[in-house]
Amino acid sequence: MANNSNTRNFRKLLSEIIDTEKTYVKNLEVLSSRYLDPLSTVTFLTTLEITQLSESLREILKVQRSFLKRLERMIEEHSKVFSSEREDLVRNTVLAVGDVFLFSADQFKIYSSFCALYSRVQDILNSGENEPLRHFLESKNETKEHCNSLESFIIQPIQRILKYPLFLRQMAGLTLENSEEHRHICKACDVMQCVANHINEMQKLSAEFGESFRSLSAQDLGVRDLWAERPDRQHSADNIPVIKAGYCVKEGGKMKSWKRRYFVLNEYGLFYFTSEEATEPLRFIPRNEMQHVKSSHVNKHTGGVYGMFELYTEDRTYYIDCEFSAEVQDWVRRIRSLLPRTRRKTTFRNARESIFYTSAGSMEHYKSGYCTKQGGKWKNWLSRYFVVNQDGIMYFTSEQSIEALGVIPKNSVNGVQEISSSQFDRDNVFEIHTCCRTYYLQCENHDDLCEWVSAIRRLLPHPKIQLNVGELCTYSAVHWCNIRDIVGKKAHACEIATSVFVFRSALVIISRYKQNTKEDRDGATGSTGSSGPQVADLFRSIIPADDILVTEETDDMQDRYTWSVTQSYLDDLPPRTYKFCTSSKEIRSRFVTAIQDINQRRT
Repeated sequence: MANNSNTRNFRKLLSEIIDTEKTYVKNLEVLSSRYLDPLSTVTFLTTLEITQLSESLREILKVQRSFLKRLERMIEEHSKVFSSEREDLVRNTVLAVGDVFLFSADQFKIYSSFCALYSRVQDILNSGENEPLRHFLESKNETKEHCNSLESFIIQPIQRILKYPLFLRQMAGLTLENSEEHRHICKACDVMQCVANHINEMQKLSAEFGESFRSLSAQDLGVRDLWAERPDRQHSADNIPVIKAGYCVKEGGKMKSWKRRYFVLNEYGLFYFTSEEATEPLRFIPRNEMQHVKSSHVNKHTGGVYGMFELYTEDRTYYIDCEFSAEVQDWVRRIRSLLPRTRRKTTFRNARESIFYTSAGSMEHYKSGYCTKQGGKWKNWLSRYFVVNQDGIMYFTSEQSIEALGVIPKNSVNGVQEISSSQFDRDNVFEIHTCCRTYYLQCENHDDLCEWVSAIRRLLPHPKIQLNVGELCTYSAVHWCNIRDIVGKKAHACEIATSVFVFRSALVIISRYKQNTKEDRDGATGSTGSSGPQVADLFRSIIPADDILVTEETDDMQDRYTWSVTQSYLDDLPPRTYKFCTSSKEIRSRFVTAIQDINQRRT
C-alpha cells in the first residue's frame, strides 16, 4: 500500500466484502425458503420457470456458501492485517483475496441460468390478475416493507454478481500500480468482469433463443416429429426431401369419392396434395400413426384385381389406387421401411374406445370424482364425473356412465392452475389450459382442488433434457452445407442463418431466415428480446449427447473449415448427418472438442 490511508481503506473494503457476503447468503436462504420453494408447489401457478429458478437458486446457494467459507478462512489466516501496519501482511492479504475470486470465477457462471430466467419470472410474478398470488406475496411480507418483498430479494443475485468486479477494481486502486499485488488483483478483476460479460451474453441469448430451447426440451426425443422440427414451414409438394412421390387415386374419408392426389413419402410420414405444384398438403399422416400397409387383392376403385394398397392408421384405413400396378409393391415396401418397429401399448384413442365396455367409476386413474364444469357453449355450470389417467382427462354424466361426454388428450394439456374466486364469483375454481380451449372446474373444497391440480400436473410434459444456458459449452453461427438434403430443395444456405449450440446434455441446431430475407418474403417480423426483430424457426432439432458422432472433414478451403455431426438411429430411421463449415479452425476445434467432451461425460 502506498500509505496508511490506503491501508485503512483496504481494511474497510475487506470488512465490507465479508459482511455484505454474509448478509447476501442469508438473504438467498430467505428467498429460497420463504418464496421460491413454496411457489414451486402452489396450485395458482403452473409455470415451469418458477421451478427452474428455484433449482438454479439452490445451485447458487451452494456456490456462495463455499465462497463465503473461503473468504472467512482467508480472513482468519490473515487476521493480523487488521491490527498491523506491516506492508508484507497487507500485500499477502491482497494476493489471497485475488486467489479466492480466481478460484471461484468459473463456478459463478451458473448465475447465467438464474439471470436468463429472471425477466420471464418477473412477468409471471407481476401479473396483477392473479389474486391468489398477490395474497401469497402479501402473507410472506408481514412487515409490508419493500426490503422484505420478493421483488427486493429476487434482484439481489443479479446485483451481487455485477458488484464483484467493482469491489476488485476499488481494491486495485488502493495498491501500487506496478506491484505484484496490483497485477494479481487486476487479473482477478478482469476474470470477474469476463464472468459478468458472459452472464449478460447468456441473457441476450436466452431472450433470442429461449422459446426455441423450451420447445425442444419438451419434445419427445424418441420420435422425429415434423411439427417439432419445422414449426415455420409451408410444406409445399416440391420442397420436401422425398423417399417416394407420385400421383395416385385415393378414396375419400366421408364421401367415399375417388380423387387423384399427389403423394409424397418422407421420413416424417405421408403427405398428399391436390397436385405437384400445391403449396399446402391436404393431409399429413405421421409415420407414428401408421400401423400396417398391404397390397389389396381386390381393387375397390376399378373393381378389378390388384393395383391398390391399404394403409392402416389409428383412426382410419386409406385405400390408394396406383396409376401403374407395378408401383403398388414399391409404395408398400417403402412405407413398410418407415413403420415404427416398437409401438405404444395403448393409445388415448384405444382408452376412449374402452369406455364403451367399462364404467367411468371402475377405470384406472390418478384421480377421479365429481366436479362442477362450465359449459363450452352455453356457459352453464353442471356436475360431471371426471377421470384423470395416464392418457388424459375424460368426463361423464355420472360414475356409472360408460360413454364419455368429452375427452382431453394428454398431449393437449398445456397447464393447470387455481384462479381467483372473483372471476366467476365461485370458490375453489381451477382452469385447464389446452391447445384449443380453457376448461373451468369447481371443486367442493380447497383440499380437493389441490388434489385435482396435482393429478393433472402429472400429465404436463416434463423436459426430457434441460437446455439451460448455464450448461452451454459453446455456440456459434455456422454455414449449413447440406441443408437442402434435410430441410428441402428450396432452402438456400445463403438466405438462412444457422446456429449450433453444444450443451452438456445435447446438441441443438436452429435455423432461421436471415432478417432481410424474411422481410423480402413475407414482411413478418417479431421481437428478439431487447436486441431487435426476430423471425420464427425454420428448422430446429435436438440431439442427445449419447447419440452424437462428430467428424472433422479434410476438404478444407480458405475460410471454410468443415465438420459433420451424425445422429445415430432414431425411431428406427437411418442416421442423419449434418455437415457444417465455420470461418476458422479455432471455431471448428472448439465445437469438436466440446462434443467429444460431452460424449465422454455420458459414457
